[in-house]
Amino acid sequence: MADESFLANPEIVLRSEEDGAFLFDPDSGRICFVNEVGITIWKLCKKPVTLSEIVARVSLAYSEVPGEKVDADCREFLSNLGKLNFLSMNR
Repeated sequence: MADESFLANPEIVLRSEEDGAFLFDPDSGRICFVNEVGITIWKLCKKPVTLSEIVARVSLAYSEVPGEKVDADCREFLSNLGKLNFLSMNR
């Protein structure tokens, strides 16, 4: 996963709310709630971005969180969005 690049599906709609945001796929009807960190990652994926770039940016923004936790959480989040077809992953 480290050498893959991620790109947001341009069909997915982001709707910001007070405590996070919803990602919605109008074609499938799938919806996913994301928190502030998820919004940060989603916005980074608007152009092709690697896992290491995402982890570095999230680590910078949330320096109080250990790097290993940021890495693991980013991997899980990206994997989940990939399964929903909200992201494309390219090697």
